[in-house]
Amino acid sequence: MSKKLILYISILFSILTSCGYKRQPDLILLNNSSTSFEAIYTSTSGSTDSVNIGSLSVGKELKSRFSIDDLDTSDGCYFIRALGDDGRVITKCFGYYTNGSSLNRGFKLIIENDTLLIDSW
Repeated sequence: MSKKLILYISILFSILTSCGYKRQPDLILLNNSSTSFEAIYTSTSGSTDSVNIGSLSVGKELKSRFSIDDLDTSDGCYFIRALGDDGRVITKCFGYYTNGSSLNRGFKLIIENDTLLIDSW
């Protein structure tokens, strides 16, 4: 096989794999705060339903997914609400989906005492 053909195939493969979207982006939550959270809810700005994905103790990690199957062709952000045992409430809208498709494959949210750090891939 010629070097040009290998190069073209490599470029095509890179384009096809990097442009793919994910219907249910991964979600990883890490609690680095001093508060346990009794309930964590996820939803999207285009949905009226939220899902309780569980609780999160201090120093623990929780894995889940966002479901955006019911969005059809809308645009919006992902939403999280966490209710702490001490009355603390965290709410945050982050990320972006368009035409019912996620632009991110996943998110890692790190809860600190005074902030919520968000990383995406």
